[in-house]
Amino acid sequence: MSHSRRSILGAALGLPAAVAVGTVATATPAAAAAVDATAWTNLELETGITPQPGATPQVRTVTILGTTFLQARGAITCNLAADTKIGTLPAAMTPPTWYVRATSPRNNSQGINACRFEVNTAGSVTIYGATSGNPITWVQFDSVQTIWR
Repeated sequence: MSHSRRSILGAALGLPAAVAVGTVATATPAAAAAVDATAWTNLELETGITPQPGATPQVRTVTILGTTFLQARGAITCNLAADTKIGTLPAAMTPPTWYVRATSPRNNSQGINACRFEVNTAGSVTIYGATSGNPITWVQFDSVQTIWR
């Protein structure tokens, strides 16, 4: 099973236009029931990781026709000089069955303005890409949307 958004998009674009248009044109409101989103829940942040005012880091899952996606929002202030665990998924959220990764905006330093957001199979959330010569001082999560399972 592929976990690539590119392969899912490629498959969708590979559909004949008539089939896609016909399906959309005949869709009923009941088709919307195929989308299920959980409530936004706060990440459990590690000591030294501070939510930005009005932007508490939160996660949720959204299932669309059997494919579940992780979405995140919010932002943190930090001082990361190495790859660092910044938090843990909420206790009510089942951890993924494999690593989940996405790219997040960070402070622009030495021309680098993105870092890796990763959730492991234990539910730990880690930020990758910081070094002592290129520390991460903030990370924004609104762009995180990736296949969960």
